[in-house]
Amino acid sequence: MFEKLRVFADIGRVQGITTTASIAIVGAFTSTAQVEWFHIIYFTIVACFAHMALNTYIAIGDIELDVHTYVPSRNPVTSGELSIKDAFNFVYIGTISCAALILILLYYSWNISSFLALLCFIPSYIWLIWYGWKGKKFIISYDFSFSISYAFFVLFGVFGIGGMPTIYTWIFIGIVFFAATAFAQWENGLKDVDADRSVGVRSFAVLTNVKNNKKLHLFHPYFVYGSLLKIGFIICCLITFLYYSNLYFLMFIVLYGIPSQIFIMYRFLTKRLPIDHRITILFDVVFAAILGYSVIIGKTGFIPILFLMIYLIGGYLIGSWVQSKCEFKFSRFS
Repeated sequence: MFEKLRVFADIGRVQGITTTASIAIVGAFTSTAQVEWFHIIYFTIVACFAHMALNTYIAIGDIELDVHTYVPSRNPVTSGELSIKDAFNFVYIGTISCAALILILLYYSWNISSFLALLCFIPSYIWLIWYGWKGKKFIISYDFSFSISYAFFVLFGVFGIGGMPTIYTWIFIGIVFFAATAFAQWENGLKDVDADRSVGVRSFAVLTNVKNNKKLHLFHPYFVYGSLLKIGFIICCLITFLYYSNLYFLMFIVLYGIPSQIFIMYRFLTKRLPIDHRITILFDVVFAAILGYSVIIGKTGFIPILFLMIYLIGGYLIGSWVQSKCEFKFSRFS
């Protein structure tokens, strides 16, 4: 029984549940309403079902692609551990559960904010259904579907607790756009480019003729594109400083933010193997999260940001432990 659960944990990529949930939670922290403990539990449960259902649906569409990756075992359907029927049933259950949770929100808090939360959740969910169905085969769609979906998920967090957006909400949407999603797709596009090319995925990595096991160079169009995404991330942080006007925050950006992002890009420039890129991605998750969450400090203070980091890393460690053949399982690097 436990092994079966681990198979579903693998295909649902449970190590990323708290990452997804934190998008809505930070959105809630940026709103005009007060965040309570039960809001965090609610967003975690919603993210659990949405994250796992959507990743399972994407994995079903990636059956052929994953055969060509360097870790085909990351997809339990490809390895034969899970049938397509069971995978689809899991998607249906997750989707119905999400719908039920949204209806519960509407039932207990019927107001304009709850209705707006529904209107934001629907495109957030459907956009990644599109990504898993056909979105990878279209230019721009591969690279920015998650950005659009997560932007709506930030707003779901804002409206889900009965609040309205603030300037910090729009700044964090910029952070999500550049750091949490667009650059995550840049990383995955680099890591899996040969597999993507073999099945007709139209990522920027494929279009700029990137190849696995070959280093990028400083002026390669794909590296320039990735650098621009990181610069956009830093600019969003600097916009926070202009609004927050705190010298210590500026020092944090200069002494930690910029060097940490230069380090990430240096690794992507000098490493060539997919396994090295996996390690760099894990570095980036932590480094970018610390910087990205910090943009709400003028609204929340330091304690919520510390909580978010413990929540993110703790969830990632627990999820990584539960999974068996996760591509990003920490023991793979020991």
